[in-house]
Amino acid sequence: MPMPTTDDDAEQPKSGDSFLLASGRELSKSSLFFLVHSAGWVIAGVFGCAGDWSTKGSWAAVMENSLWAATGWVLTLGFRPIYRWARLSHPSYAAYGLLCVLLSAAGAVLWYTGSAALVLLCYRALSHLASSDPLFAAAARADALMPWWIPLAYWVYFTGVLFTWSSLYFGINAMIDVETERAKVARALKLADTARLTALQANLNPHFLFNALNGIATLVREKDVTGASAMIDALSVLLRSTLQRVNTPEIQVSEELQLIEQYLQIQRLRFGDRLRANVVAEPDTLDALIPTLIVQPLVENAVRHGVLPREDGGTLWVSIRREVQTLVVSVEDDGLGVKHGAANSAGLGLKNSSDRLAALYGNAAQLTVGSRTAGAGFAVVIRMPFRRAAGARSPDRARGE
Repeated sequence: MPMPTTDDDAEQPKSGDSFLLASGRELSKSSLFFLVHSAGWVIAGVFGCAGDWSTKGSWAAVMENSLWAATGWVLTLGFRPIYRWARLSHPSYAAYGLLCVLLSAAGAVLWYTGSAALVLLCYRALSHLASSDPLFAAAARADALMPWWIPLAYWVYFTGVLFTWSSLYFGINAMIDVETERAKVARALKLADTARLTALQANLNPHFLFNALNGIATLVREKDVTGASAMIDALSVLLRSTLQRVNTPEIQVSEELQLIEQYLQIQRLRFGDRLRANVVAEPDTLDALIPTLIVQPLVENAVRHGVLPREDGGTLWVSIRREVQTLVVSVEDDGLGVKHGAANSAGLGLKNSSDRLAALYGNAAQLTVGSRTAGAGFAVVIRMPFRRAAGARSPDRARGE
């Protein structure tokens, strides 16, 4: 029986024309469909030919079953875009079944009529074989007596074949969807281990730690005990908070804001008025989920590559807001900007953040970079699905209670 395969429009991790196996191998969906689809019909034609060989002879058996399989191949190829549309619409299983039955029943009439007409034309074109091949002549006479309208027995058989093809189409696509999800999970788990190290490198990198320790040493030499003690406390809190969360894929926005504030506190102790920061989050977003340590590295990049290179310092803006079902996070600075290479300097951190978003949310999240819309500087914007933490209540619901 012909076996349809993967749908072009199923959502996949890498591209619109391929899907990724859990093993890491990438396959073209279109190529796989035509390969298995064609192989299935060839096998069906071969089995039909073998069954008719003894009764109809070689010529008639090959001709009839080849035309039967070829018309079936073309007809079911036409079913494909209809079923692709149905899969994108996500109807109920009952709707899927009803669509398959109706399409198979109507397709059976077309299949029978088309194949019968082609068979009669071929028998007429090969009529000279009837004199030398009695089985061929008998098969030609039998087919000539067949009615143009499909008999009930043939209609049931042809409908059954098409319904089987339709069931295989949806079944195989469902299997591929499961395999795709397994691939996504495997890829996410693989990237999760890398993300832990990435998070540590982005937030606790040697550059930041060494500078913080040097700042503490400077304060000690200047006998600023209060300042040194405050920086040590702030650094220890940041280290503890970061290490506690590094194995957690997602945290609440309020927790991420705490990490940002702890980092900024250390930098304020070091640079004073040169660093000006404005962190704003809408109240409705505080219990939303966000990838752990996704914003703090962007803030650090903005401080290092945007604010501090300027002699008189600069300003940093962090904004977290909700747009319908999307959580929007923006980190902006009034520093060097894209034209002066700020984006290239922070490229590794941005790539790591983009990879983590893809691992967690796939195509539902995106990270964009560019110039600030208001004045000079650099901007990073993250868009991801808005999801509340388990047990959290929306403000509207809380007010209603």
